[in-house]
Order: sequence, then structure tokens, then C-alpha cells
Amino acid sequence: MRKVLLCGAFLALAACSRDEEVQIPDSKQAHWDYENPNWHNQGYSECAGLVQSPINIVTTATTKATLPAITFNYSAFSAKAVNNGHTVQINTDGKSSITYNGVAYKLKQFHYHGHSEHSIDGNFSPLEVHFVHQNEATGAIVILGLLIKGGGADNAQFAQYINSFPSVKNQEVTTTNTIDPSAMLPNNKKYYNYTGSLTTPPCSQGMNWIVFKEVLTISDAQLKKFTDLYNHNYRPIQKTGSRTVFESL
Repeated sequence: MRKVLLCGAFLALAACSRDEEVQIPDSKQAHWDYENPNWHNQGYSECAGLVQSPINIVTTATTKATLPAITFNYSAFSAKAVNNGHTVQINTDGKSSITYNGVAYKLKQFHYHGHSEHSIDGNFSPLEVHFVHQNEATGAIVILGLLIKGGGADNAQFAQYINSFPSVKNQEVTTTNTIDPSAMLPNNKKYYNYTGSLTTPPCSQGMNWIVFKEVLTISDAQLKKFTDLYNHNYRPIQKTGSRTVFESL
């Protein structure tokens, strides 16, 4: 593995590589599904791009670097859980954010994929959650990917809303308890970083991906709550190509 000191200017470029506003996908757009993931043949031409996600992260091929720390400005909120036919999505109140490399990004929503979309050295986890953040001025998007496995104790924060998951497509449920997304993060904040895309149509490229190295452990019962609703809502691995995947020291 190469070891480098990565300058902040480079990461700023990666985070804002699209200067126009990127729209977070809406389930009401043209129909697509996971049974036929060749979405570029269904009117989503960007899904055939060369900078797509997810990828397999090969740990022996990453570039070790001093990457910026993520400052979390998360606060508890009453969540709205939506079953959009592709996943369960938690919409926020817009008051939580992160600061990354000196730029603020608001937490718009988070949602789940089972099994995980990213793999580490070819190994998938049973679940992956994506925290989608957007800068209001530029539209640039930073997505935090957190892999999740079972075999542990109940996660208290997941328990706040997991029983409220809507099981009917296009159903929205407001949870009775507040959710603090900061309590859902791993203790170890080291991460992999690369430039990719949205993993669902329109597959917009130029997304700044941060995938945590630590895998979060929840109970098997909680894991089953997710997988009973969706257990095949993941996009196949895309080619990394010439992209560099950075790994924080």
C-alpha cells in the first residue's frame, strides 16, 4: 500500500466534482427494479458511466492517506419512514449535518440495502445503510456507507423506529420516538474514500463516497426486521477502473 499525505484541496475537488445541483432520486421516476439492473437500457444512460457505485474495495490496493476527519452535527428528530418500493427510507427534518473538509452538508435521508452494496475484499455484509448528505450551495453530495452485521445485542437507536417500518409500498409512517443518527455510527470513524455514483437510477456520477471500515453489529432479530422487508435491493458491483480508493490512516 502506498502512503501519502492527501491535501485538502484534492478532497474539496472530489467533494464538489459536480458543480450543478444533483437531484436525489425519486421513486416516482420511470420504473426500475433490481431484477434487471441494466438500467442504462431503461432510459438511465448515466448508469453506464465509468465512475459508478458500488465497488469492491480491495484493501491491498488502497492508497493510505491522512484524510479529513468528519465532524458530525447530528441532532435527534421525529423521523418519517417511507417504504418507496425499493427500500425503507428515513427522511430527516433537515437540521442534522456533517462538515467534511471545511464544507457543510445537510443530512437529507438515510436508507437500507440488503445485502450490502459495497464489499470488502469480496466479502459482503448482510446490510448497508447510506446516509445521504447534500451541500445546499453547490448541490454536491457526500454519502456515508455503513456496513452492518448481526450476532450482537440490540442497537438501542435502531429500536427507536425499527418496529415502525412501513410494510406497504408508498406508505409513510411518522415514528413516535425521536431518532439520533449519531448513535447509529461506528465508534471507529476511519474510512475508505472514492468518487462514485448514486447506486440507484439516475446513477448520477461525482458522488463523494465514504465507507466506514468498522462494521456495525446489531442483533439477529433487528437484522431480520430489515431483511424481511427487503433482502435483494442491492446493485451489483461496478468496475473500479482507474479510480483511486483512499484509506484513512
